[in-house]
Amino acid sequence: MRRLKVLLAEDDDDLRALYGYMLAAAGYRVNAVSNGLEALAEMQVNRPDVIVTDIAMPVFNGLDLIVAVRSNDELADLPIVAITSFGEDICELARAAGATDAIDKPTELERMREVIDAAVSRSSSARPRSNGGPLSELSDRNYTTGATAGPAAVPPRARSRN
Repeated sequence: MRRLKVLLAEDDDDLRALYGYMLAAAGYRVNAVSNGLEALAEMQVNRPDVIVTDIAMPVFNGLDLIVAVRSNDELADLPIVAITSFGEDICELARAAGATDAIDKPTELERMREVIDAAVSRSSSARPRSNGGPLSELSDRNYTTGATAGPAAVPPRARSRN
């Protein structure tokens, strides 16, 4: 069975490292970035199977990312899981913006896996899967294959808690 590629957008270095590690340890291939603009740029080169995005991020937040993905014909069918520490109202706002699902953080690995797998299952029948040809090999290059996913190589900056 092919391992799912998860694009994780999380601005907090510690949470990005933690969630990246958790997801990789659970068997996902993880590519982690620190904001929505980096996520959009990364999707153009390395299409993920699912996006997991924080909502409150500087530069380009998770809601903006969701709207941008849903507005792009080539990316609109990607499942998106939003994560936030601001409660159910923000989760509902993320769903209204187009997130496949949304969950509170901090969250446990099992809950995150359930939500990711359900989001992918709901959308998998709506889009064709890669046949493993040269383009899918190219798009796999930045995804980790083990439990070594950590912070993306980004310059240090002030930390924020979401």
